[in-house]
Amino acid sequence: MSADAIETRMRTGYRDRPLRVLVLSWHYPTPEAPQRGLWVERMCDTVAEAADVRVIVPTPRVPPLLSRVLGRSGKLPARERRGDVELFFTRVPGSLVHHTHALDARLAWRPVVRQARALHAERPFDLVHAHFIYPDGVVAARVGQALGIPVMTSEHAFWTPWLTAHPRVGRQVRAALPHVRLVTAVSRFLQEGIDQWVDGAASTAVLPNVVDDRIFTLADRPRNANELLYVGFIRGVKRIDVLLRAIAQLRDAMPDLRLRILSANNFRAYVADRRATLALIGELGLGDRVDVVFDSPPAAVAEAMRRCAFVTVSSSRRETFCSVAAEAIACGTPVVVTRCGGPEEFVTEEDGVMVAPDDPAAFAEGIRRAYARRAEFDPLAMNRRIVERFGRAAWRAQALSLYEELASRGVRRR
Repeated sequence: MSADAIETRMRTGYRDRPLRVLVLSWHYPTPEAPQRGLWVERMCDTVAEAADVRVIVPTPRVPPLLSRVLGRSGKLPARERRGDVELFFTRVPGSLVHHTHALDARLAWRPVVRQARALHAERPFDLVHAHFIYPDGVVAARVGQALGIPVMTSEHAFWTPWLTAHPRVGRQVRAALPHVRLVTAVSRFLQEGIDQWVDGAASTAVLPNVVDDRIFTLADRPRNANELLYVGFIRGVKRIDVLLRAIAQLRDAMPDLRLRILSANNFRAYVADRRATLALIGELGLGDRVDVVFDSPPAAVAEAMRRCAFVTVSSSRRETFCSVAAEAIACGTPVVVTRCGGPEEFVTEEDGVMVAPDDPAAFAEGIRRAYARRAEFDPLAMNRRIVERFGRAAWRAQALSLYEELASRGVRRR
């Protein structure tokens, strides 16, 4: 069914109103953390063009004296409208820099269910869409039971070794799964790992991340032929050290090569990783070759993608999807990426070069190969492949199809 046909049916088909979706997500952008949960915001904004979307963002109560340390969430309003999406910042105990991780679902479910009941009384929901199985999905299972509506989750992160390393969390997830109709993963690679963990206890499907093709699009810009771009968090698991060592190895062969890093600076959990990365830049003598820029908004990231020669989107061992790769390709910019799972499902030879992980020499060789082939890449074709698969219209059609299927399974019509 086409995107237009699905949207028309949602508006005028078996129901006389748009589908009503309650989204539950601990991760959503705020003024203090504008990059936090951007992928969730994009999904909500995209589907809200055809559905009634309201989002509960469980937010820890922060004492005034600790507000600077714990995110200053006390400054958030109780509710807010962003475009077509209504947000409700429901105050909950816990979530204090992961110190209460195993207790977060138990601490939050009562205030979240209370908020969900109040919103349901105003405009009854057809389903709950939670992001991440814990604590979001575990609490959403409670909400679904309380309201008598189906629950689905979107998974953006690996379940293992996380759920095996935290058995108390794993037990809560297993108890919630019978009350979750569908677990969606952002890639087949992630879905396979989830299937192994659930062992038939839940239905799974793939619902990828959305690429905002209003922002990440083609534009006629002069490119800096000597600039590589890295976009993403500076974290140890991202193996930026591999990328930096590759740049150091290319010092003589490509003396004009420069690397720009666009990252976020407001995640306290990654402070040590940022310091280690900046120290490594100094140790490798790359101070004049690497430029680190913090907290660039999406529009600035897209512009940087359009102006560089290549985007080194991933040097990590495994990625569930790798939105940066898809966004770069949508901008018509080739990528150099490790074979790490998610990107392998959509990055082709026509989009860039893939290399082995954990190997600076292999990464350096990949950069050389990409530069040797740069005249071969077709930006228009690259953009078309991504937009047709992950652009807003394509993603909305996938999401609405899943929503309608869930909402129509024995749910009382209102």
